[in-house]
Amino acid sequence: MSESAFKGTVKEGWERKYTVINENDLNKYVPVNTKEDFRIAFNEVADWIENGRMKDGKEPYNNYVVINLDEPYIGEIIDILMKNGHWG
Repeated sequence: MSESAFKGTVKEGWERKYTVINENDLNKYVPVNTKEDFRIAFNEVADWIENGRMKDGKEPYNNYVVINLDEPYIGEIIDILMKNGHWG
């Protein structure tokens, strides 16, 4: 299923592979109690994923670079990703 958040972007029609939450948005828009419940649940989920990855012989977590699709230089980034086989 394609991701509605990608509509009108260079990724329109793609499926979501990652979920990114802007920590500033989390702090600004989410009520304190909900934010604390979320952090507890998120940390528990992250622990399960890390343990599962280690059982599969992988590093427990990855680090990512996040770039907004509306940045004026996104075309250059896409070109670099395509050149290296990491787009699409």
